[in-house]
Amino acid sequence: MIRSIYLIVVLLIQPLLMAQEQQLPTPKGFNITGIPVLKFNSDEGFGYGARASIFSYGEGGYNPYLYLIDTQVSFTTEGQKEVFVFFDSPFLLGEGNRLTGEVRYQDNDFTPYYGLGAMSVFEDALTDTEDPAFINEDYYRFGRKRITGWLDYQRSLGKIRALAGFGINHTDVTLLDGTTLLGDDDIISGKEGGYTNYLKLGLIYDTRDFEPAPSTGSWIDAVFELSDKAIASDYNYRRLTLNQRQYFSLSKRLVFAQRLAFIQSWGNIPFYETAFIASTFRIEEGIGGSKSVRGLLKNRYLGPVEAFGNFELRWRLIDFSMIGQSFFLSLSGFYDFGGAWNTLEAISTDTFHAGQGGGVQLGWDESFIISVNAGRSEDTNFALYIGVGYLF
Repeated sequence: MIRSIYLIVVLLIQPLLMAQEQQLPTPKGFNITGIPVLKFNSDEGFGYGARASIFSYGEGGYNPYLYLIDTQVSFTTEGQKEVFVFFDSPFLLGEGNRLTGEVRYQDNDFTPYYGLGAMSVFEDALTDTEDPAFINEDYYRFGRKRITGWLDYQRSLGKIRALAGFGINHTDVTLLDGTTLLGDDDIISGKEGGYTNYLKLGLIYDTRDFEPAPSTGSWIDAVFELSDKAIASDYNYRRLTLNQRQYFSLSKRLVFAQRLAFIQSWGNIPFYETAFIASTFRIEEGIGGSKSVRGLLKNRYLGPVEAFGNFELRWRLIDFSMIGQSFFLSLSGFYDFGGAWNTLEAISTDTFHAGQGGGVQLGWDESFIISVNAGRSEDTNFALYIGVGYLF
């Protein structure tokens, strides 16, 4: 663990001591990047493992790559195990066709759950053994084991792309010992776990100049998912997810990035599925945590209706070469906000919750970006997130 921390510190500091700005070559052929996984944050504790990414650029000229294979094996001190293989190719099936898919295994002994809707309450005293109000250290947790696989195909239709895909999910839910919030809820759907297979349709409008680190353009997508017993799902529900992202180049090295997202579900959606944010690229968790509203506790706000936004200023500080590889270093500051509700009518500005902070990013060969972000909110005075890639 100490060696992993030391490696990342060296990678972040050494460029400032020895780098000189220069024109970087256009990548060709294959490039394999890898780092030890270090994912410390207040939600999951220390994460450790390994991540490797294989980029194919063909003969050059592909933006951002011909195809990518991204793999990771990781563990955390809070009882989470995760293995995934992610594949993406904007060109392998020919110009105008994109294929994206993933297989993922997650085993989390202490998955957070704080209730559904805007009225969910987190009282730290209930988990503090020294407080008279103490109930259970795991009062806001449950066990979740999940196996997922999905495949999306996109086809260019002029300025927009159409998407069709499917996914197979199986989730096991385990109630932890003692009194827990989930165990006390006799009404909530999904405590028995099961399959949540789905069919997916979507539309994408994408004018980003460079996907891993855009400086200009828009990325807007709409995703509709149908989960039904006719496709071997144990639940019948529908979900609509809208994402709008915009990138403004304020100067050669300064970018303002903005994202707004809205999610609505109808039908018998299990509680654990409300934690997953659909998109036309990767599936992440929220509302709250490293992938949605930084500073808030992970999955702090869940519900049939969810919304969140991010505003981020990114400053590309320097470009350099080291050990025969191309790198860049950037700094960022952000303001995130979001919330969840049981109905559309319940949405109000008073029920949004915000987090703010900043970060540093190390780009390796342009497409592989190591990010370190720190944030704070009403939930936490300091939350640290170390991972891969910009948030959006």
